Amino acid sequence: MISTQHTQSLTDFRQKATETLDRLNKTGEAEILTVNGQARAVLMSPAVYDELAREAQLVKDAAAIRRSRKEFKEGNGQDVNSFFKELRAELLERNKKQTKGKAR
Repeated sequence: MISTQHTQSLTDFRQKATETLDRLNKTGEAEILTVNGQARAVLMSPAVYDELAREAQLVKDAAAIRRSRKEFKEGNGQDVNSFFKELRAELLERNKKQTKGKAR
């Protein structure tokens, strides 16, 4: 779980960067950096960032699936076989153009 209760000034961070980074990697907690008392950045370990990025992508994917299902139920879908037939034709055409361009 990410907690943003840890705050330090950018000046303090500059003086204790290695210590702060070690703590972030050990605890998985985030650190807010401030400049003149204003939050300016959030630091977190690469592992925590990767986890957040994966979760964000899952949320986006789930939303896209929900939208697609709704569109399909409303009759705005396309048969999967015709979709792949069109896609295959487009890819073959693109491949032909790329092959022609390389032959010149």
